[in-house]
Amino acid sequence: MLLGVDIGATRTKLGLLNPSTVELKEQTVVDTPQGATTEEFLAWVQETLQNFLRGTTLVEALGVGIAGFVTYEGIVEHSPNMPALQQLPFRAWLSALFPFPIVVDNDANVAAWAEYRVGAARDVTDCLYITLGTGVGGALIVGGKLWRGVHGGAGDVGHMVVDITASGQVGMPPYRIGVLEEYVGKAALLRCAQSLVRRYPASVLTSRPVTVESLAEAYAAGDEAARECLAWVAWVCALGVTSVVTLLDVEVVVLGGGIVEAFPELPSAVQATVRERALPALAEKIQLRRAHFGSWAGVIGAALLARDSQIVRDSTNA
Repeated sequence: MLLGVDIGATRTKLGLLNPSTVELKEQTVVDTPQGATTEEFLAWVQETLQNFLRGTTLVEALGVGIAGFVTYEGIVEHSPNMPALQQLPFRAWLSALFPFPIVVDNDANVAAWAEYRVGAARDVTDCLYITLGTGVGGALIVGGKLWRGVHGGAGDVGHMVVDITASGQVGMPPYRIGVLEEYVGKAALLRCAQSLVRRYPASVLTSRPVTVESLAEAYAAGDEAARECLAWVAWVCALGVTSVVTLLDVEVVVLGGGIVEAFPELPSAVQATVRERALPALAEKIQLRRAHFGSWAGVIGAALLARDSQIVRDSTNA
């Protein structure tokens, strides 16, 4: 069995994967601690993993995806939504606890690996994966391999600048001003909905808290405020996608994450704008696909990447 872990800013998922059937035999979701120090975070990780593995002895490898900038060596250099994780040698720390091979990578990279290996992009060798959730992440598969760039940070479309006129909020770090995540991430989605509700007094959202769940229900019911909000998010997301595919000419773009799960029509809305804004030679050829695995792509991909990385190392050493 392979152990996959997907550590997000708000929730962490764990699963034991049968690599032959690509089936999760056991899985669980726990809350990621908020405001924890590095020491508190590591203590929580150790306790969570040991509790999940209690009674399990057949783990072949462990793969971990984590929201942040992760080097080839498995060092979490920076995590925008988990500021306590700075220069954390996470893979080395985990390797001191467990005897099996361990891989640590960015959460979007591992989710992309799941979609490429056995999911929505399994029929191509080049694709862009974008995850829309609490944050906005991205990953690139080029020539059948994860393309991480020189330092390990390639594909992070969430921090691509899409608004050159933005001034940012007071205290906002410059690297977050005008970037895609500030317009299509969860917080931006809810800000957009709350703003639009004031213009649509008949919206059902005027009488209930605006959450992703309530927004999705209103959207499905045809609520005008919800519809306009998603149209805006799809448009901004499409501008980011258009920029990337124009630069890299990938064959397929896979959209995943919690926001896409809540709004399954989003990929088709994004594709419509991409076809309007992309170069004519590319516009009709770019395929936008909804992620196959949904919110468990990170767990499945982390587990498979741990196995596949070990296979590569073994073949290299042979």
